Amino acid sequence: MKVLLVNPNRMQPPVAPLAVDYLGEALARSGIGCEVADFCLDPPFPPGAPPRPARPTTDAEPDAVLLTLRNLDDAYFFSQASFLPLMRTMVHSVREQFRRPVIVGGCGFSIAPVEILDFLGADFGVSGAAEGDLIGFLAALGKPELYGEIPGLVWGAGNTLRANPPSVPDMTRDYFSARRFVRNRDYFERGGMVGLETKRGCPGRCVYCVDPVAKGKEVAVKPLPVLIREMRNLLDQGVPVFHLCDSEFNLPREHALAVCRAVTEEGLHQKVRWYTYATPLGFDEELAFEMAAAGCAGINFGADHCRREILRALGREHDEQDLAQAAAACRRAGISHLFDLLLGGPGETRATLKEVIDLCRDLGVQRVGANAGIRVYPNTPLAGEIIARGTLESHPDLAGRLQENQALLHPVFYVSAALGRGWEEFLQEAIGEDPRFFVPVRTGKDRNYNYNENQVLVDAIRRGHRGAFWDILYRLQENLPPLSIPA
Repeated sequence: MKVLLVNPNRMQPPVAPLAVDYLGEALARSGIGCEVADFCLDPPFPPGAPPRPARPTTDAEPDAVLLTLRNLDDAYFFSQASFLPLMRTMVHSVREQFRRPVIVGGCGFSIAPVEILDFLGADFGVSGAAEGDLIGFLAALGKPELYGEIPGLVWGAGNTLRANPPSVPDMTRDYFSARRFVRNRDYFERGGMVGLETKRGCPGRCVYCVDPVAKGKEVAVKPLPVLIREMRNLLDQGVPVFHLCDSEFNLPREHALAVCRAVTEEGLHQKVRWYTYATPLGFDEELAFEMAAAGCAGINFGADHCRREILRALGREHDEQDLAQAAAACRRAGISHLFDLLLGGPGETRATLKEVIDLCRDLGVQRVGANAGIRVYPNTPLAGEIIARGTLESHPDLAGRLQENQALLHPVFYVSAALGRGWEEFLQEAIGEDPRFFVPVRTGKDRNYNYNENQVLVDAIRRGHRGAFWDILYRLQENLPPLSIPA
């Protein structure tokens, strides 16, 4: 059997398709041949041409085509760009070209697999984050009597779509370290970094977050020897800057410390730089210094807010003291850091909005991402509360595509009605010209916090900047040189 893996994500700066690398290895180790068509690095030409992958380089035609869906949209209130219509065009184009079953998977697909499969018109879907589920389905392809037993499978049965729950990822099987199916060096040169995971799944209770939906609530940890081999293989490809794709690196804390110590003991701290996401809850100097010693260059904290009642409404457990401790620990350890705020959520008023902005100033946070509006994604607790109240159009706190979108596949944002009209201007005035804040509108190119089609970032990376996109913007604003990368 042979499978064609297609990366349809065309965002710029480009983000390496981690799922394609891992799936390619899983297929190869199961005796399934595969090739990769990458629309991000090799877009169809001329511009506007149908999105068709190049013909396979071998004589054998694929038995199936798999497209990965990483994101439904750019999650940015002021653009509300949906990626699903183009994905649907790609699905139809690929089916017409190859006349083979078209399968959809990926984190974005796993948010609402039945609804997305119906919208895209693909033949099958595989939801969840377990590579083994795809392998099991391919072994049963063409045997519909077995479909009901295959974890993660979404398929048509008569006039209805059926979906099986996905299995828990098996991180002990090394589908991860080789990193040989994606042109990672090219992504590093054009995107400034390459992602990897140290674990998968998130036990958090954030009401807006899709990670527990798409990746599972159970944490599956990658064995440290596998992680070290993966880092070394990326280094051998000429990639020394990573972004850890874990939902929250320091959940659990013991795993984060173990990763840092393993990287240091193996001497990789002298060869790599890496960024990560983290929760402010319990983040202290011990962990900060361990991370810095292991080569951590920057941390994106899911701060969200500082008001206790708003944080609890969002499902967050940290408080103002945790925020202060995290910022202080990063300063003392010399780690660049960003506080990501989610503004406009349940309970937000103009007073609370100004309060959290003032607190970030008082804490001396290095950079703050002020995200306006909270994207309401399907199958999250926030979405459940909203749908239980009735139609989207009748909800006073919603903005975006509210008609013919009850499944929430297209951008819908929670913006507290208590903010009133003109809240965008009020937010701008509260932030002012403070360069520490990435503003949620396109008023200044160097402060544009939307990473989709961000030409400032594309140009900076072309000139030699590397690292997390927010850290590159920070360096541009401060006229700092590019991230120092070990030789």
